[in-house]
Amino acid sequence: MSSPHLLRPFPARQLGLVEGGDRVMVFGVLGGRYAGPSMLAHAPTLMRRCNELPPEVDIVAFVDHATPDAAVVARIDDMLAVFDGGDALVCFQKTTEAMKEVAGEVVVRGVDRSQLVAVRSPEVIRRSALDRAMTNPPAELWVNPTALVAACGGVIKLFSPITMAAPPSLG
Repeated sequence: MSSPHLLRPFPARQLGLVEGGDRVMVFGVLGGRYAGPSMLAHAPTLMRRCNELPPEVDIVAFVDHATPDAAVVARIDDMLAVFDGGDALVCFQKTTEAMKEVAGEVVVRGVDRSQLVAVRSPEVIRRSALDRAMTNPPAELWVNPTALVAACGGVIKLFSPITMAAPPSLG
């Protein structure tokens, strides 16, 4: 049985979102946040929440906060204002960790990280893309919603809070 408390829903009106109206549902991810470099949601609860979404909701946002604060809500509004095309729009930061290509236990070479980014919260995803990604239950107990969409061939766009635009896609 999945816990409804691991993925807390916030209708757009409850948060005071300006963009998107009743078409948007925000989920506060309450578990697994620190288990890895990106936000992780409890897969059984995510499946349940997707199945329970009202029919008018066509955009789902995920935040790694139990209750989004004003700055996070403003960031979601900024993202919704430019969310056109693509299956997901995500915040990102440049990768700063050293990256290596390995073969077994042997380091083959260093990887140029100038074009690598790490996905950060919030993540804004089209419901249709998330539904496609969730048609088969994930094998893992904790999943990143955007990674599921990408694994199904979804187009993930990057949002730059500095330019407030959607730059190129991950691909």
